[in-house]
Amino acid sequence: MPRVRHWKLLLFASCFMTLWAAGPLRADSGATAKVRSVLDKAMEIQTNPSLQGTSHRKERAGIIRKLIAQNFLSSEMAKESLQEYWGRISASQRAQYRTLLTAIFIDSYTRQVVDFLKQEKIQYPGESPEGAFTKVKTVIMRTDEHIPVDYIMEQSGGKWMIRDVLIDGVGIVETYKSSFATFLGAHSFSELIQRMAIQKRANEGL
Repeated sequence: MPRVRHWKLLLFASCFMTLWAAGPLRADSGATAKVRSVLDKAMEIQTNPSLQGTSHRKERAGIIRKLIAQNFLSSEMAKESLQEYWGRISASQRAQYRTLLTAIFIDSYTRQVVDFLKQEKIQYPGESPEGAFTKVKTVIMRTDEHIPVDYIMEQSGGKWMIRDVLIDGVGIVETYKSSFATFLGAHSFSELIQRMAIQKRANEGL
């Protein structure tokens, strides 16, 4: 298996269901600057001498979790992941689903950052319009592999936020969409919520 594929699968392994019309923007515009800032902070946390070792893993994970929660539009990710099914469920079901998916996503992504992100050399090739959003391109430059990671950015509340991450062209939201569509093709929404609650509990204790 190519190394980039292996890394991508590791990223998604703990996710649920393992079962402007403007021209190109400047490389250091707000969207790219935001991604650079988040990645720099994550690597700073990961390499902080006072947070090293297994005894500090939970503390490090807690700081990473806050960083993710503050910079990802997990609520929008939840809505998009259900596609047209979102309009067929009640407000209370939406709230329950959003809460569960947000927790699952943040815990899963935190685990991947804590376990796999190091002091990386990252290139920023640029950014481009992606529908109503902006795609910020990055490449993690390792000695034996170059890993393309794209960030889909949206302005919310006057600041740039991350609403999806694509590794080798495959996005987190798309992965959720596919998993949930398959599951809901054979099970009820209530069963989906039950399965998600189980997954949330399994993710606890990071």
